[in-house]
Amino acid sequence: MASLALASMIDVNAALADELEVISPTQLQGEVAKDHFGSATPVNAATYSTHSAFQLDINEAVHQAVGWHPAVGQSVGELRRQQQNIRTARAGYFPQLSLGVIGGYDSETDGDGDGHAVQLYVSQVIYDFGKISGSVDAATASAHASQARVLQQIDTVARDTAQAALEVLRYQALVQSADAQVEGVSSISDLVRMRNQRGASTRSDVLQAQARIESARANRQQTLAQLNRWRNVLQNLVGVVEPILLNSGVPGSVVNGCMVDPLKVNTAPEVLVAEADRTQAVAELKEAKAQSWPTLSLDGSVNRYLDQQYVDSNALNDHESAIFLNLSMPIYQGGRIFANRDAANFAMRSAEAAKDAARLTVSRDLRIAQSQSVGLERSLSILGTRLQAIEETRDLYRKQYSALGTRTLVELLNSEEEVQQARVELANTQYDLYRLNVDCLFTVGEIREAFALQGRTIQGVEILP
Repeated sequence: MASLALASMIDVNAALADELEVISPTQLQGEVAKDHFGSATPVNAATYSTHSAFQLDINEAVHQAVGWHPAVGQSVGELRRQQQNIRTARAGYFPQLSLGVIGGYDSETDGDGDGHAVQLYVSQVIYDFGKISGSVDAATASAHASQARVLQQIDTVARDTAQAALEVLRYQALVQSADAQVEGVSSISDLVRMRNQRGASTRSDVLQAQARIESARANRQQTLAQLNRWRNVLQNLVGVVEPILLNSGVPGSVVNGCMVDPLKVNTAPEVLVAEADRTQAVAELKEAKAQSWPTLSLDGSVNRYLDQQYVDSNALNDHESAIFLNLSMPIYQGGRIFANRDAANFAMRSAEAAKDAARLTVSRDLRIAQSQSVGLERSLSILGTRLQAIEETRDLYRKQYSALGTRTLVELLNSEEEVQQARVELANTQYDLYRLNVDCLFTVGEIREAFALQGRTIQGVEILP
């Protein structure tokens, strides 16, 4: 029977190992601790391309980043450590075998003396009122918390990468707008130069137009510097040494990111971590309560004495074996057991409050982001109409300046600058909205679905819905 029980436990461990690489936030949400874990593969180092430039889109950038980033690898390593703690706790179900050498003074009715023996000792817990199961539940809940932290770290790296990519796209658009400004002011300068050659404009007009060109070029250089900065940030997140060429285009899931259901706050990694911590506190309370109850075990020992004459003058059998039931119970531990139980009880209350606080924080952040996104969406249509009106005004001023002379050069240059300001404001509003959408997806844990990370194996861990 003992061999059958041991074989059954080994089969359970083998089946458990097959489910170790799977993480499901749906399973983590409000779930009582279950031991579905295993070890993850070692973290992969960053893959460096040998091409002169690394070309990719936002989705590919996110996949590349989470696939190598050491922050994700650190959380996966912690998960592997917690998984081994489950094995440590489950070992209490198995027989405990030890071998040692004992020696000392002994007394018997016929005499006394010194003795030495090699002892083989085995102990099997029969019933412990939940001590081992509580330890297993606590270790399992701790591993669940590590799973949630892996998801949280993946989401964080995905968010940072997506936002860095959006900043690259933002400044690419702003550089294009700056190029258009330089081109527009240059065309005005050419027009002024032609009028000056005909005697219709003064030398000061030519110099003023040239000064506006230099100002536009300086603005372009500043914008280009910001573009290079964000390219370096993205390059660092993706893990490549070559310059990154980011393809234009924002995924549809990001465009509508803030249209998520507010009820999904319960699947946010921050809430899942708090729920796992609460489950761990409940298991630790169960374990602490069990410590005040007896433990029944079946113990056995085999001694081989090393002395030819032991205790008395009669030579004894040098082998001695015993098997017995052992019932042990703590009587007085200086108050340690009760203190541990009270501490576990307070930890459970703290974990419950932390879960409520996490849900409240996530709900608040989502509401704020959604309300801001509504305002930005309304601003976009207004800014688009404004830009169209300013462009028409600029074109009209140019015709009036060149044909009728009813507009001054300053009005024409100012109209070109207003067009640039309107383009910049429109682009910034658009990409601010995209960033808010990414924040919404991150807040409720939907960023993995938005960037197709679910169903993939990330640094040895499979991510499921």
